[in-house]
Amino acid sequence: MKFKKGSFNERDRHKELGQTIDKSTKAVKPNYLKEAFKWLALIIAAMFVALILRTYVFEWVVVDGKSMENTLEDEEVLFVSKMQYRFGEPKRGDIIIIQISEGNWDYLYFAKNFRALTSIFPGQGEVNYIKRVIGLPGEKIELKDGYLYIDGEKQNEPYIKGITYEQSFELPRVVPEDCVFVMGDNRECSKDSRQIGFVRLSQIKGKAVFRIKPFNRFGSIYD
Repeated sequence: MKFKKGSFNERDRHKELGQTIDKSTKAVKPNYLKEAFKWLALIIAAMFVALILRTYVFEWVVVDGKSMENTLEDEEVLFVSKMQYRFGEPKRGDIIIIQISEGNWDYLYFAKNFRALTSIFPGQGEVNYIKRVIGLPGEKIELKDGYLYIDGEKQNEPYIKGITYEQSFELPRVVPEDCVFVMGDNRECSKDSRQIGFVRLSQIKGKAVFRIKPFNRFGSIYD
């Protein structure tokens, strides 16, 4: 079917396209306000989806400091899964992100007057650490002569750097239910469970899965 200029059908068609017709010139003009609202709605929807994904599914973090050398280097970018522990429990050897809110230190078994020095995630009132899970609920943790023992068995830890000294958190101790014992791989340069004590499962933000940057080290961090 053909349409004549100014006909009802043509005007109706232009309205559906979000356009208007100037009566004097008969020129088609875009409805900029309507288009702007469409773009605004798309941007808001995209931001909402990104927020949901970052909060509940995954995010990437930047390593700050040397406490996980040589496994992780300063300023490396990691992909963190937040779904990992919604369907399972942490395992020994997992590299995890721990989130602690200032004023809520009672969520940890921690030594008094401990002061955190580094933060991986930006955010007011939040201190975050990246550490490796060493001890699981019910296990007895002990350090002797620079070595780690779990339930009396000496552990082989090929990934560590330095000697594992006991610090302000006295050992041996048994890991309580719903808690883990964590340490950095760089044992002589790490603030971990040897100072702050056992970490509650509710304080674990996610599991570091693989390295994004630098590109020449892209891939799994568990090789």
